[in-house]
Amino acid sequence: MKQQQSTQRLAALRVSRWVYGGAFLIPLIIMCLAFWHLRITPFGNRNLLLSDMGTQYIPILENLRATILHGQFHLFSFSLGSGSAVVPLLTYYAISPFNLLIFAFSAANLPIAVSWIIMLKISTMGLTMAIFLRHAFLKSGWSMLLFTTAYSLCGFVAMYFYDMMWLDALIWLPLVALGLHRLVSQHHYGLYTISLTITIFCNYYLGYMTCLFSVLYFIYLIIEHQPTPTPFKDVWRMHRAAIRQFIIGSLLAGGMSMVVLIPTALGMLLTGKSNVFVNNYLPTGQFGTEVLAQFAPGTSTYVSHLYHAPSLFMGTLMFLLLIVYFVSPQIHAVEKRRTMWLLIAMGLSLFVTVLNTIWHMFQQPAGFPFRNVYFFTFLALVTAYRAWQTHPAQTMNDPQKVLALVWGIGFLVVGFISAQAIPKLFLRLRPSFNHELYAASQPSFHLLWLALGLLLLNTMLLFISEWRPVRISLLALILFGELGGNFVVATQGMKFGNQAKFAKYYRQDAALLDQVTATKTKTNLHRVEFLHANIAKAYDGAYNHYNDPVMFNYAGISSYSSTLIEQSRVFQHDLGYFSPNVRRISAQGYTHLTDTLMGVKYRLNINKEPAVTRLDSYAGIGFAVPNQLAQLQLKDQAALTNQQQILTALGAKPDTLAPVSVLKVNTRAAKAHDLATIPTKTRHQMRGDHTSVQTFTVRVNATGLLHGYSPSNSIIYSSLRLNGRSVKPLINADGFRYVINLGQHQKGQILKISYVTQTPTTGYDNHFVSLNQKRYVALVNRLKQQRFKLNANSGVTWLSGNVTGTRQRSLLYLAIPDVPGWTATVNGRSVKIKSLMRAQSLIPVKQTYNGVIGVPLQAGQNHVILSYQTPGLKLGALISLACLALFILLWFTVEWQRPLTKKHRH
Repeated sequence: MKQQQSTQRLAALRVSRWVYGGAFLIPLIIMCLAFWHLRITPFGNRNLLLSDMGTQYIPILENLRATILHGQFHLFSFSLGSGSAVVPLLTYYAISPFNLLIFAFSAANLPIAVSWIIMLKISTMGLTMAIFLRHAFLKSGWSMLLFTTAYSLCGFVAMYFYDMMWLDALIWLPLVALGLHRLVSQHHYGLYTISLTITIFCNYYLGYMTCLFSVLYFIYLIIEHQPTPTPFKDVWRMHRAAIRQFIIGSLLAGGMSMVVLIPTALGMLLTGKSNVFVNNYLPTGQFGTEVLAQFAPGTSTYVSHLYHAPSLFMGTLMFLLLIVYFVSPQIHAVEKRRTMWLLIAMGLSLFVTVLNTIWHMFQQPAGFPFRNVYFFTFLALVTAYRAWQTHPAQTMNDPQKVLALVWGIGFLVVGFISAQAIPKLFLRLRPSFNHELYAASQPSFHLLWLALGLLLLNTMLLFISEWRPVRISLLALILFGELGGNFVVATQGMKFGNQAKFAKYYRQDAALLDQVTATKTKTNLHRVEFLHANIAKAYDGAYNHYNDPVMFNYAGISSYSSTLIEQSRVFQHDLGYFSPNVRRISAQGYTHLTDTLMGVKYRLNINKEPAVTRLDSYAGIGFAVPNQLAQLQLKDQAALTNQQQILTALGAKPDTLAPVSVLKVNTRAAKAHDLATIPTKTRHQMRGDHTSVQTFTVRVNATGLLHGYSPSNSIIYSSLRLNGRSVKPLINADGFRYVINLGQHQKGQILKISYVTQTPTTGYDNHFVSLNQKRYVALVNRLKQQRFKLNANSGVTWLSGNVTGTRQRSLLYLAIPDVPGWTATVNGRSVKIKSLMRAQSLIPVKQTYNGVIGVPLQAGQNHVILSYQTPGLKLGALISLACLALFILLWFTVEWQRPLTKKHRH
């Protein structure tokens, strides 16, 4: 008998191993086929240079690869806007063991590495789900592959696979859940603590959501262990040990993660995402019954990635089994009620605005909504697996089978009909709701017939009484076909990049940057402006060069990330740089003065000859300035006024910034040809047909660059013309304020500046000024005389150099944002850093911010040292090490020893 049991266990173990292999390989094969069909690298010339992948992940991963391989990795980077801590960026975008694969590829082939990383992550999700199902339910069989593959390629994955850092959380979720099962049944919290810690490390954002899920799932598990309804206080008493261990395990996981959580939290508090909006905390609904249509395949595509209903798709078979669970007579009513309440709780976290906001770390997502939907999918799949284990074909009678089918048909029909009607209702009840995006996200009604056909086919196969391999194989083929097809459909609207072009133009741009040693650490630290890089030609969609400094690892001005420091962005925006939102700052909007203030030494343009321009306005990364800059307060929506005040404080001669003489202003009604250059998006935002063309005839009063600025935001930039020639910006800036560059002109020239506007009366407030080139160069030469000369041993987080201070210029100006972490010494003595040119923001609320670093100087020679330490990193590391030591101690004294003790007792 014992020999027979041993043989059965060995057979089950062999099946488990093969199932684990299948759980990994089947999603991999489906993904390879999908990428091959879509001609995505490595199976074609398309790559994933789209959305966040093209503009954030690939540049950030390349920066990580280059800085580590070249020995230039620092915890502060001048590639992130005007300078920022690196830890928050890495914890948000790049900490994943799968990213080690990037070191096996060159920079030009990084998109190929990213494709493999995504496919491997999705495949690993199937493997961890198989581990969960095998050990949580103590059963193994080939049918398990239906559920593991459904999890790997669920609707969330199909919609968000290119936000690849989120996939790590889905890999670890089944192991976190398995750890909770072991905690409740065996009082072993080791797996739960380790897997939750790794989840937080890989992505603290979804790690936070996993913590919330763990609380819900743990409560469900301790209640689920009671065969009959039991008062919660009795449940608490019976599971007191498990509750204690859950709290200890959770605290240890949080504690071991502090090395990333504390510095990241301190960094994120500096971003604009910390602003609070009341509407995000209202108990309003976010969707209606149209969400039921999301159980059908093909109902969400990339076109609706900015807003769509929760991506609930997990395969028609899984949807049917979810219904079967609540119809099956094999499952007790008390179990059904508990599961129902768990699913309702997760559903409410999606539906209710305030709950959804809490799940998203107290901020509503800007695009890619309902990022927590995969928890609902996981619970739904676990419920479906339980229904599968009841063998519904044999345990349900015909009326019950028909009832399951009717419920399925009813849900789908209601969902698709609602998708046609609910948007119109929302438009009446909530006019402020983004109706355009909401309406566009609804699926086509004809998909209902496909969904019903698949539901009927799966019902027929599921409820056949004999479980033969052929029928399970047919169910698998249908399910895998649905999952793969839904993935392909979800990519509709994606503008893929071109891998051959990316490799070619990356090498060209990198070679041009090498000419100005932009990617090497030098003692004369300088910034580069490269708005006209070739790399944009590799992108099929709009590419605005925000993260080129990150991709090519040079000190720049622009940045695009969720970790962008708000005070730096506001400071640059107050100077006139273009910034459409709290996540983006562009190099567009420069003047020679901002070049000086930001330490820009070279301007690169592949469309000009020569392509490299060394700027006369460069005075170094720092220089001595008068004390007046410490009292200067910049104002929002007044860029050129701010620049005039700065010039005055620096001691520039009068009329260095010379306003033009307005000779005439003409306004007429706009015609069709006047609107030809305006993008469709801008036209949709324009109010009605009341548009005018306003023309300023002006005389230039100084030889130099001519600039314009509209405090009232009355200029539609895409329509801007100078003497009849289009001078629209490189990046579409319609609807935002920034300083316009109207080119080099001579004193006395007569120019006509025209643009389309919907508020011509406010056009008279627009500013047009010329920067007197001769006078400004003379000012820069005076600043250079007291330049901060860096020593050869200076790096990025440790700057050492000398500067001469005088009574007139008693502050060292540094083109580095005054953010926490920087300390300074002068001639060996610690000094307090001053904030120069404080910035101001009026939207969403009036707020002032620190400007750039100012160091007090003594008269004569000053040896200045600035050093940077990531705020909270040491404290976080100490807490993490202490918690790790405590966890190891508890592991050997409690976790590991307990089963041995029990064994000896027996």
